[in-house]
Amino acid sequence: MLDQPAGGPSAAPIEPSGPERRPFEYRPVSAHASGVSTGRLVTRILLVIFLFSLLCGAGGFFVVLRQRALEAAAEKARLLLSTAHAVSDYTDERVFPLLDALPSDQFYDQIVPFHVVQAIFRKVQAENPAYSYREPALNPTNLNDRPTPFEVELTNRFRADPSLKDLHGIREEAGHDLFYRAEPIRVSSAECLVCHSHPDRAPKAMVARYGPVNGFGWSMGEIVGVQVLSIPVTEELRGTSELAVILAGGLVLVFLLTYITLMASLRVMLVRPLQALARAADVASRTSAPRADLQHSGVREINTLAAAIRRLRISLQKALALANARSPDPQ
Repeated sequence: MLDQPAGGPSAAPIEPSGPERRPFEYRPVSAHASGVSTGRLVTRILLVIFLFSLLCGAGGFFVVLRQRALEAAAEKARLLLSTAHAVSDYTDERVFPLLDALPSDQFYDQIVPFHVVQAIFRKVQAENPAYSYREPALNPTNLNDRPTPFEVELTNRFRADPSLKDLHGIREEAGHDLFYRAEPIRVSSAECLVCHSHPDRAPKAMVARYGPVNGFGWSMGEIVGVQVLSIPVTEELRGTSELAVILAGGLVLVFLLTYITLMASLRVMLVRPLQALARAADVASRTSAPRADLQHSGVREINTLAAAIRRLRISLQKALALANARSPDPQ
């Protein structure tokens, strides 16, 4: 027995001078789960893949379809304008020279190329109201050919850059999308100046009908107006959007089916066995029981991991038993 300290029986006892040896034993360790679960990690990865696929798939599909619709509209507009040029050239070459053979006291619009082309397209427009063709000029002979602000803008762009051959694009009018193609009207022949240079040179019947003010003062090479052809593309663009939405819906459906199937398979084959293995390994690390329930799974890697933990536990039990056997009993 150790002597009582000098301070009397009420004083605190003195601890033993040497460390007391105790046999090795399991001590519970508080473990808290951290990090992201396997299910959430897989969900995040699949969501990123899906959003990327949806953006590239549906977005790219929409861009390609829209571009093809615009290319088809551009080709249609080109063909119609080529027809207008053919009619205008024929009138200018075959009909306008007959002006000298006509009575001088009458003016016939049918010999003017601009009038003939627009008259033909008015027939087309009667059956297809969404189509339109105009040849407005900044200083027209017929006031019905005065340009709209949009047509003035197009004309000024051609005048600012004479190298431009055509302009095209999409514009909205009365709630409809129209594809337009515009080409400059350039004074390129002397026949044009017969009627548009000076009132004294123009046919008297024309001056009598339209007056000596409008449609004169043109010069060779000058851009005086534009040919503008507009065709509807509302339905084509709407069909493009609808097809893109259908594709996006199909991608969403495929993603949902893939997600449900994959997550169900992962939960049965991987997530649940891993969770059970983690719980069993945690219990095995907290107890000194000779056996611990480490469940098996159909996945080879998890079975291998369970076997490794089982062997590690057996080795640890043997090491602890050997250490306890070598430890002296406490005094």
